[in-house]
Amino acid sequence: MKKISIGLLFAVSALFASGVFAEIKMPKIFGDNMVFQAGKPVKVWGSAEPNAEVSVKFGKYEKSATASGDGSWSVKLPSMRPDKNPKELLVFENGKESKKIANVLVGEVWVLGGQSNMEWKLIPTTDGEAAAKRADYPILRCFQQDGRSMAETPQKDFPDGAKWIVCTPKTAPSFSGVGFYFAEKLMKDLDVPVAVIYTPLGATSMACWIPEKNMSDCDALKKQFDKFKKESAGYDYKKALDAHNKKIADFDAKVAKAKAEGKKVPSVPWDFRIPPNKFSTWKFFWIPAYHYNAKVAPLDGFAVRGVLWYQGESDSTIWMLDNFQRQFEILIGAWRELLGDEDLPFLFVQLASYGTRADWAETRWAQYNTARDMENVFMANIIDLGEEKDIHPKNKTDVGLRLEKIAMRKVYGESDAKAFAPTMKNVEYSNAVAVVDFDCDDAEIEGRGNPRGFEVLVNGEWLKPSGAKIENGKVVLYSPNAYSIDGVRYLWKSWAQPDVWIFDSNGLPAVSFKHLKK
Repeated sequence: MKKISIGLLFAVSALFASGVFAEIKMPKIFGDNMVFQAGKPVKVWGSAEPNAEVSVKFGKYEKSATASGDGSWSVKLPSMRPDKNPKELLVFENGKESKKIANVLVGEVWVLGGQSNMEWKLIPTTDGEAAAKRADYPILRCFQQDGRSMAETPQKDFPDGAKWIVCTPKTAPSFSGVGFYFAEKLMKDLDVPVAVIYTPLGATSMACWIPEKNMSDCDALKKQFDKFKKESAGYDYKKALDAHNKKIADFDAKVAKAKAEGKKVPSVPWDFRIPPNKFSTWKFFWIPAYHYNAKVAPLDGFAVRGVLWYQGESDSTIWMLDNFQRQFEILIGAWRELLGDEDLPFLFVQLASYGTRADWAETRWAQYNTARDMENVFMANIIDLGEEKDIHPKNKTDVGLRLEKIAMRKVYGESDAKAFAPTMKNVEYSNAVAVVDFDCDDAEIEGRGNPRGFEVLVNGEWLKPSGAKIENGKVVLYSPNAYSIDGVRYLWKSWAQPDVWIFDSNGLPAVSFKHLKK
């Protein structure tokens, strides 16, 4: 009898070892507190024992599939209505319950992308403390992940530690400020669950967020990626780390000596203490594709409503501007392809005012032209916001709220949402006079304070007009020397906030522009 029992034990152990009862595995985005996108078929996927029968049950819906030879499987739940009542997502393998995901809602899901102004947390924002105190929102969720994660190839799952969190006064400080203000307002306006998926990382260029397979779509991207691969060949991470640690130790010794002698402490760049990464001598914020691979690629096929993007500061230098719009278009197309919707709404923030030496006027123009030229791409203008000496303006409230108005208008069909700032429609030239007409989203333009912000092109020079006024809903500009005006530009500078003059009657500032006489 003992021999039979021992034999049976070995047989059962062998079955477990062979994987007959292998646990269902799923990407971390399928976790407790998650939110499914309403109004779209929802893809659910994972891995199981090869050829196993897998069933997925959520509320009244149940879908089944047979795992492939490598164990991968996926099903699509039908389009569902928003639902604040939490349910369990159950996954069965060969009839046995293998996975239970709790507290799942159905609502509106948006992906957050970009660099530090999207990454910027809630508390440092102007209204952060008050926002965190009121943030008891069981139906507002965030999928958090480590922003520093990178990978050489597109990943199937998210970085270790990635998880869904429910918004409470305790967890709200970890939310993106822009993401929080957007999601809070959207949740209240629609009265449905809202979730944001967090991907951004400070200082990153657009190339960081474009897949390798798209690098050849633009000569500048291809050259950058080829250079990265060439300069990363033979990279010795341990050697780089040892050199970094020695540099830090030597510097700290200098600081201690300076303090002891009452001398000025030497200054260093902002990224001085950031250790080298495991992949390259390149700074983490310049490495192309690898950030996309780790934090965006795992979303492959996950149903979302749209993308919110706040980036451009790192691509605003002269040597990159010629390719700004093309790279942005490639990025938008690549994210849409990954998320399975070629018309996916893509809402982004134009750069604020800031006293940088880089050419933010040209950057804003490239951003504006991207929104103008692509379908279902919309821009929030914040040129009236910003801080002259801080690249991270604390007012993230208005940024989130302006994005939300655009979403309400263009994504959710709320025609009364006054979402769009005035944009230059046309300029008429008549010798020493230029008349600027604006598209105003069913509003009227108005000047706040003394006329300012405009320049006219006269004899090849950009000069202040001798006069400017609003007449019949248009801006009339006069040449400073009676010569013919050959061009007009408005707020064509990086730090533009003091010169913001034109608003619409909804309180939105006019978009900066440059127009040349044909």
